[in-house]
Amino acid sequence: MKPIRHLFWDFDGTLYDSYPNVTRAFLRTLDEVGCPALVTPREALSLLKVSVFSAAQHCAAAAGLDVAQVMEVFARYHAQESGFVPYEGLGECLRTLHAAGVRHYLYTHRDRRAVEQLEQDGLWPLFSDGVTSEDGFPHKPAPDALRCLLARNAIDSAEAAMVGDRGIDIEAGHNAGMRGVLFDPDGFYPGVRAELRAASMAELPRLLLS
Repeated sequence: MKPIRHLFWDFDGTLYDSYPNVTRAFLRTLDEVGCPALVTPREALSLLKVSVFSAAQHCAAAAGLDVAQVMEVFARYHAQESGFVPYEGLGECLRTLHAAGVRHYLYTHRDRRAVEQLEQDGLWPLFSDGVTSEDGFPHKPAPDALRCLLARNAIDSAEAAMVGDRGIDIEAGHNAGMRGVLFDPDGFYPGVRAELRAASMAELPRLLLS
């Protein structure tokens, strides 16, 4: 098996601990659509860990709402969120891997603000390329965005891995012919089939460079 030389990173919940922001936006959404007590913050987080649409679908069905309306309100509150916090050790992890010859790429459903956050934290120069929501690709687990990045950068998928915190990230990587690295600091996904898994940023260089 070839060593992993190219890492495709999810943003929310992987590079940055944005779940407090996402959960806050979702709970504000439920408040606006008239069902503030439908789920607890912990239950909301568990649903959002699958996907935002899955969480919206679950709550819409329970409250008799239109899922499109829930998603529309969520998008408005989500756009107001800022100040994302990088996971502890992120910079050191990215720099250690980069110095060892591993190249980084961004693949996120978030908009250009993901790149702006990486720029603000001095980390974007470590990335070779990226895809955000503005590029218009189908959402994960569809492999289209990853296949585009592979082709655009002439990368052999056998030397690549998708790093993400959810099953759909790993599935997207598998659908693009690459391996999956599950970043699961809270132990949410013991059943996800991933070639590698880590609970902290400090673990990743050891796993990938050993």
